[in-house]
Amino acid sequence: MSIPHQRPCSPAAAPPLEDENLLPEILLRLPPHPCSLPRVSAVCKRWRLLVSDPGFVRRFRRHHRRNPLPLLGFLGQGSEEFVFHPTMEPPNRVPPGRFSMLPEARFRSKILGSRHGLVLMFDQKMKEALVWDPISGGHHSLAVPPGFETSRTPIEGTMLRAMGDAHHHFQVVLVGAANQQRHTRFFACIYSSETGLWSDLISTLLPLGAYIYSIGIPAVLAGDSLYWMLGRTSCALLEIDLDRQSLAVIYLPQDIFAICNPTNFTAMPEGGGLGLLIMSHWTAYLWKLNTDCDGAASWVLGRTIELGKLLSMNLEQEGQFLMLTGFAESSNVALIYTAIGLFMVQLESLQFKKIATRSTVSWHHPFESIYAAGNSIPFTLRVLKKRLFLDSWFMECCSLPFVLSK
Repeated sequence: MSIPHQRPCSPAAAPPLEDENLLPEILLRLPPHPCSLPRVSAVCKRWRLLVSDPGFVRRFRRHHRRNPLPLLGFLGQGSEEFVFHPTMEPPNRVPPGRFSMLPEARFRSKILGSRHGLVLMFDQKMKEALVWDPISGGHHSLAVPPGFETSRTPIEGTMLRAMGDAHHHFQVVLVGAANQQRHTRFFACIYSSETGLWSDLISTLLPLGAYIYSIGIPAVLAGDSLYWMLGRTSCALLEIDLDRQSLAVIYLPQDIFAICNPTNFTAMPEGGGLGLLIMSHWTAYLWKLNTDCDGAASWVLGRTIELGKLLSMNLEQEGQFLMLTGFAESSNVALIYTAIGLFMVQLESLQFKKIATRSTVSWHHPFESIYAAGNSIPFTLRVLKKRLFLDSWFMECCSLPFVLSK
């Protein structure tokens, strides 16, 4: 009788969660939710040391950078304080008091924009731009470049993170306007944290008095360009091409804005290109800029959304109104204020959620980030590790069943 062939014995392989090389690869694939890393850090000391290591956190962020960052909430600026409206449910819900700001920035600074986990503010008195990392408490002050010093210059701006392995680097873009004899001159300057320098001033001329800055509506990033809405009386976008470092104006057809109040619109990314979100009464109109084979551009209406029906509002009820007060470009979420509360609406799935009963803020800036220990930018850091691992929110995260996602 023949004896079945047997494989030679080999040393027993280490369990996957004991393998020093395999464990980090598993934990990297956790969802980028606020509760993910605090939960696994409670398993044992070895896991806690791994997920709190700055090198692991950088890998965790790079692994998830291809997907939209979680929308943690919306930041607003009232008359005396900053307001944070969380958008996620427990245990991922970040409490409103989680982010602490420097006292001097709280009262002197105006929020210009928020993107990629950073917030840009401008201190009119000190003539400084302040980049703030709400999660770590890190901040960095930048003296404004030549041309922006005068108090008569209205200053707008935004920031963005550099992509790739150097994800901790960022850019700041400031835009100003000045009236001349026959024209209004718009000018911009770009700061790179990698070089520590401002670019040369770039500018473009527009007819005098034809365009003024829209107040409150921040820039929108679509492709490699930033877009600001120009004026309450003019239908145009100011475009900054970040690659070419050039300014241009995109004129919009007048008939688009004949259907709605021009304060209820914003530029938006749409299908890899540029789009517009316009709200008229209780309807949202989504337009897209198309370019044909000859290079001619035209605006095309894509979709309409009946917001009154979606939010189950009684439109005949006296006092009802609707106002666009925020837009999260990565999540494609519009923030809408009505007489019965503040709603976020996902424009693709049409899912909606009420996040506040009332708000005194005119515009809310989305805060999209990966909430993780060591998630910060490399300057004046105050990493809140102790608070992350010891407070009641952390205990709530760890109290739920631990499940590894695919």
